[in-house]
Amino acid sequence: MNALSRMIEAVKPGGLILDLQVIRPNPKVELNGRVVAEIDAEPLFRWADAATAAIDARIEAGALVEEAVDDHEVCKHYTDGAELVQDVAGSKRRFPEDVVPTVAAIGEHVVTRELCRLRRLRVRGHADDAATAAAHWRAQACSTSM
Repeated sequence: MNALSRMIEAVKPGGLILDLQVIRPNPKVELNGRVVAEIDAEPLFRWADAATAAIDARIEAGALVEEAVDDHEVCKHYTDGAELVQDVAGSKRRFPEDVVPTVAAIGEHVVTRELCRLRRLRVRGHADDAATAAAHWRAQACSTSM
C-alpha cells in the first residue's frame, strides 16, 4: 500500500484532505520589487506532476471528490542572497550555475515568488464502497430468494 492509499484510509469517510501543489512557471527572485533571477524548478515540477497524477487518478476512480481549487502566490523572504542560495541548494530546485555568484552576492533582503495550488478534497472511497457493497449484497439476496 502506498503513502497516498494510507493517507486516504486514515481519513474518516467524508473527511477532508488538503493538497498543496507547486505549479508552473518557475519561481522568481525579486530584489526591491524587480525580478533579478529565476529558479529552475523543473526537477520539483516532475516530482509534483507525478503526485498530482496519483491524486487525479483517485478523483477519477471516485475515492476523492475535488471540492475547491485556489491558485495563489507564495512569497518567501530571505535576509540576503546567500541565505537564498543555501535554501535552494537543499531542495529539488536549482539555480542556473552562472546565476549563483550574482544571487549569493546580494547583501540585502530578497524575496522568492512562486505559484501554488491548494485543492480541497473530500474522501469518499472506503465508506461509500462499504455502503455500495452492502446495498449490492442486499439486492442479490433479495433477487435469489424469489
